[in-house]
Amino acid sequence: MLPRGSRRKRKKASTLRGVFLLAITVVLVISSGIWGDNGVKAKYIVPLDKIPKLTKVGPIGDYGYPVWYKDSNGNRLELCLDGNDPLCGFVAGEFAEGPLSVENGNFHEEAFYQLAGAEIDMPSGGRAVATFALEAAWANEIVQDGDQIVFGRVRFRIDDLMPNQSYIITHPYGVDEIVATVEDEDEPNIGEIRFVEDIGVAGGFEGARTSRIGTFLEWNTTADRPVGYVGNPDVEHKIKNGYHNGTEEQNYFRIQGPGINSTCVSGTTTIQNCIQTDLFSLMGKEATTAGVDVIRATYSQDTAGSGTIDVFASTEEDKQYTIDVKGDGMSATTMRGTAGQYFGRLPFTGDIPTEVTVTNKSDNPLSIKKLKPVDHITGTAKYDTNSDTLYITAASSDKMNALTLTAEGFGDIPASGTLVIKKPVKIPPTITITSSKEGRETLPVNVTADPAMANAGESQTVKQGSVVTLDGSASTNAATFKWELVSGPAVQLNLADPAKPTFTFPKQFVPVSFKLTVTDAKGQTSTNESIVTITPTPDKLAVQPVSFIPSTGTLNVSGTSDVFGPGVTITISKSNQTTPLGTAVVGPDGKWIFSKRGLSFVAGETLTIVSSSGGKLSNVAVTILNR
Repeated sequence: MLPRGSRRKRKKASTLRGVFLLAITVVLVISSGIWGDNGVKAKYIVPLDKIPKLTKVGPIGDYGYPVWYKDSNGNRLELCLDGNDPLCGFVAGEFAEGPLSVENGNFHEEAFYQLAGAEIDMPSGGRAVATFALEAAWANEIVQDGDQIVFGRVRFRIDDLMPNQSYIITHPYGVDEIVATVEDEDEPNIGEIRFVEDIGVAGGFEGARTSRIGTFLEWNTTADRPVGYVGNPDVEHKIKNGYHNGTEEQNYFRIQGPGINSTCVSGTTTIQNCIQTDLFSLMGKEATTAGVDVIRATYSQDTAGSGTIDVFASTEEDKQYTIDVKGDGMSATTMRGTAGQYFGRLPFTGDIPTEVTVTNKSDNPLSIKKLKPVDHITGTAKYDTNSDTLYITAASSDKMNALTLTAEGFGDIPASGTLVIKKPVKIPPTITITSSKEGRETLPVNVTADPAMANAGESQTVKQGSVVTLDGSASTNAATFKWELVSGPAVQLNLADPAKPTFTFPKQFVPVSFKLTVTDAKGQTSTNESIVTITPTPDKLAVQPVSFIPSTGTLNVSGTSDVFGPGVTITISKSNQTTPLGTAVVGPDGKWIFSKRGLSFVAGETLTIVSSSGGKLSNVAVTILNR
């Protein structure tokens, strides 16, 4: 039978009780001691870290709780939820009836992976009750999704003790020393211990793994044990799997201290002022399924609409399981993997499937999970202490749709892919990126002290006479910019914007190179050499029909250049001679004229026309006029 009081109908907890429950859990987790209902501190005689712990939490089941917990011996227990199953230990009228549904608010107030208890009738007529449970409950004692909690409980209620005296309590999960307090102000000579330890309430489902319920108890003989259960809660029985103290397993509940007026026998030793029992009421159901969790379902899609969905799932690692995944209108694909980790990829074209279904086909009944695929976000977050700048870079796996990526607490990521925040008001350890397709990724913030690095920008090819903008804005940690002419004709820089100075390219067909040096806010100069070269394009020449008048020996040539003068000259030569015939000057409108007398030409001779700005025309025909 279950310990008296372990299944009593609980009143709805007040806000104060809820706060007390959470507060006591925090104390238990961070303190070296333990606390009772009345605030009396107790001590762990066996340190908490010496007690075996639960080793794994199973996948989340249909009702929002883990399908199972695995103990330090590799045994798995699931929640015993059938109110009509006497081996689940429910008291008549104290369980949810009809189909269980969290959505409809119809679920048990509490349920157990393990519930163990022992009772002792004290010599003076009082009672000692011990409870050891791995319990599933509701954070606010209201059935609603998101409020599911699991915690490990160790509880003692012991009457008829001597107040202000220490008592040693030995049990399957350790040894505790607790001081008894006055039971009733009207009876100051009677003491009691009211102690409860609930660990894991505020730690998510993993929190229960820090509790002392790390090994599941079971009957010490298997012949009479119900198949699929660790025991029968209505039959007191000896147990096994208690804490091993180096000599024996503590498969008993023992109290030692003043006024007990009884003796215990341990081997050949008689212990005075001691009372104990090795009979326990025990409930626990062995896990029959492994379950399945969908860890991630993310899609990628290119600009043509072709895509894939990557699905990651997990289950128990004790054997090979068959896990299938499928999407809307898709055939099922068997996921590959081992040791509890499985992966599958589904190709698709067009609309993104709204849901994927993952099925553990090795389970009976089948374990099924569904999840909406979201885009996968990649990126980095870096804070540079030298420039006091935060850089957040992120990209989505959805290349087809224009998604908005947002760095929570900092704003949207620009089209360039990097959000730059100078002198941020906060530098968190992580930054979460979300997308308008519900993708979500948390990035660690890497802290660096980057040196000043000069970047003089990309090389350019420009038209002579045009205004050129240099670009050193890609330099890192640059507080000041210094540009130096390395080669080419001298130019005058306009430094109104030192990171992006401008100049007019000279009317010469000669490249111009600049070296950039930057200095950071601390005065440290960049050690890298960054040079940019600006190369001019040759001007484009055009020429009118060329004529030669033999009677006067006059050559007439005219044309245009797209690089206007002054400062541009045109040289005219016979194609078969190296000595120029002469030069012309390009005017402000780009036109030029060459005329020279006293020359001679024969039929078939041509001209070569070359500009000082690099343009060239070869084999220009000459028309000889008969006049």
